[in-house]
Amino acid sequence: MTNVLSQTATLSTTTLASDVVKNDSFSLSGVTVAVQATGTVLQSSKSVSTILKELIAEKDAWFTNAYKTSNEQLYALLGKCYGFYEQFKQSREVATKLNKELDAYIAEKGYKFSSGSHTLTKIVKCVFGTDRRRVSAYSIVLRTALAKQIKVSELANFIRESGGVEEVRLAKSPNAMTAKQKADAGAESLTIKTIVNVIAPAFSEKLDAGNIGKPVVLLGTWNADGSISVHSFTNSAGAVNAALVVQFAIAKSEAEAIKVETTAANDSQIAKDAVTQAVSEATALPIAA
Repeated sequence: MTNVLSQTATLSTTTLASDVVKNDSFSLSGVTVAVQATGTVLQSSKSVSTILKELIAEKDAWFTNAYKTSNEQLYALLGKCYGFYEQFKQSREVATKLNKELDAYIAEKGYKFSSGSHTLTKIVKCVFGTDRRRVSAYSIVLRTALAKQIKVSELANFIRESGGVEEVRLAKSPNAMTAKQKADAGAESLTIKTIVNVIAPAFSEKLDAGNIGKPVVLLGTWNADGSISVHSFTNSAGAVNAALVVQFAIAKSEAEAIKVETTAANDSQIAKDAVTQAVSEATALPIAA
């Protein structure tokens, strides 16, 4: 068996259950486990269709009960998809069998993939459905982990330490910006202009010299005369970063608006110059007799 570093052993259902918790792998009966360079890999005697259905059932349970609250449950599920993919790397014989069964499952479901689609992308789509954004994000996370040679048992921690699924996805795109990058850019844009300096004893009393020059969020309400009454303020990192991300969006929108106006003005001038040139050339032509 390729890349097997320790002896393969048959596990009972009870023993496997403890391994599932430790290695973040999915629970299946009648399996063997092998420790490879990428971590613990479960080798199931079940068909690809059966494994996928079990993963889909777990996905449905997560989506129904903990979608908005349990990132950890999602990371565990992604770890199981990752572990399932590792089965394909056991040997040529195993890979051929599993790929054939996976292709049959995909054909049965009517899913479409490009010729270059990664097997991880196929697994993610089979488990999580046809939402393109979700499939793309989860596939990027798993393929990034694969490229970094992250072990199956370490996948959840890798995602967690990277800032979550979205941060991994954004970091993979050369043109995308993470929330932190947007916050940093938003902070830089604050120095462009100052609307007003607000002075109040409450500010002076709470001033920490270490915060001088750093962003702060003021909470206020609009008044009928157009003024704003400031009621509270915070240096909370979460509140400040969220506000700076919004500031980045505002600054970006303003910059794009200026770009559009400039482009339109340039296009208008180009058109005007073209008309002038055409008129000039027309008047220079000899008049036919």
